[in-house]
Amino acid sequence: MKVLVLMLLTFPTLLNAHGGKTHSKNEVEPIKRSDALVEVYKSINADYEAKIEPIFQAKCFDCHSANSKYPWYYQIPGVNLVINSHIKEARGHIDMTEGFPFKGHLSPIEDLKELKLIIERGAMPPWYYKSFHKNSEIKPQEKMTILNWIKESLVKLEEKK
Repeated sequence: MKVLVLMLLTFPTLLNAHGGKTHSKNEVEPIKRSDALVEVYKSINADYEAKIEPIFQAKCFDCHSANSKYPWYYQIPGVNLVINSHIKEARGHIDMTEGFPFKGHLSPIEDLKELKLIIERGAMPPWYYKSFHKNSEIKPQEKMTILNWIKESLVKLEEKK
């Protein structure tokens, strides 16, 4: 995913660099912004990998990544259908498998804003998940770490808009 995002963001740069055309000042400006955005994504993802991903691996990845660890009760007929459905829905909202920017149905800025609201409200993980997974609740210090990362990331992204 990271490679795909970088390719998509730099594709106009590659076309313009090798297309043999000369460009006016107005045509070059979007390319510079794309390059700057790629650097912002790299910076945000580096912070994510260092500070946030370990928290999300422990608390979120069972539903929001391709790295699900299924509980013992997954083997119960019918239960696995419900779990698979929940995981499919969760990954449709946000998939953290490949780091930031996340895969999902929103833009990176919208993903971060939505994540901020969810963390502030304590809406994830859902109560039924927490009832079977005692250590899945996000602790206050983890919450602060995540919210600080989101705030810093949004500032970086808003500056490059």
